[in-house]
Amino acid sequence: MRRISLVTPTYNQASTIRETIDSVLGQDYPDVEYWVLDAGSTDGTLDILREYEGNPRFHWISEPDKGQSDAINKGLARITGEIFNWINSDDYLEPGALRQVAELFEKNPEADIASGMTSEFRGNPPKIFNHIELQLRASAEATIPVGVFCQPSTFWRTEIVRSLGGIDSSLHCVMDWNLWVRYLARYGQKKVVRRKKVLAHFRHHASAKTSTDSTKFYREARSVFHNLHLTLRAPKMYLFPEVEESPGWIRKDFELGPTFDRQRYLGCYAERMVRIYRRSHPSRAKAWLNQSMMRKPWVTPWRMKMAMRLLFK
Repeated sequence: MRRISLVTPTYNQASTIRETIDSVLGQDYPDVEYWVLDAGSTDGTLDILREYEGNPRFHWISEPDKGQSDAINKGLARITGEIFNWINSDDYLEPGALRQVAELFEKNPEADIASGMTSEFRGNPPKIFNHIELQLRASAEATIPVGVFCQPSTFWRTEIVRSLGGIDSSLHCVMDWNLWVRYLARYGQKKVVRRKKVLAHFRHHASAKTSTDSTKFYREARSVFHNLHLTLRAPKMYLFPEVEESPGWIRKDFELGPTFDRQRYLGCYAERMVRIYRRSHPSRAKAWLNQSMMRKPWVTPWRMKMAMRLLFK
């Protein structure tokens, strides 16, 4: 039986953290290790954490940190499980989720990642309005430009996360997606398995980072693409030089695996840009379509359709 370790980074989330903790400790999977990394809460969170100290699966510390990513890394350094994920203190796991995760790894012993679905909800009682899942395309090179990751229901082999250097502590919004991109660039996607079952629930509320820091998500995403494209020595039009003007910016090259196809990736990224600019900036879309043709020189029905649409813009 594989031990599953979960980490919860938290700060002043007394109103929701009990639901998070109960969803982990209430799982019907016997070998669970759970760490809560608190950043020094003052709202009653610590009183809640003390209530669970008698549970041998539960561990916690409270000390200042450098943000969510730093807290996750502190947990990653402490866990002993073979399988790892983090669950934020305003989200919670579906009953039976960890048993399903263990079964996925058991049936797919070579897997690095096992992923299910995440429900998105608002309010109390919760009102579910969407279900999301990990997005995969025909290749890792095509998956990266999608720019989406389904973190709450995606579980990793711990040694893989550690081999990637853990979470990038300089990122506070897209650290999960950055980890996913680093994985795809180095290892590809052949060892990723999915199941169409809800494993976790993601809460939308006014104070969540997804609501308050949306511009920061875009800035950080551009920095990830910029670093990847610098690694690939991509043409100038692929770069986001403005990110280098951000305070504290550091170039961070990606480690590319032996099967990563530079030309295919640049072509897939160009096609993504065509989709983004097709309606708002047809001239840019045409330039990106030409770039995709250079990188992936073959005709597809989608390219023909885009070429015809852009021709009459």
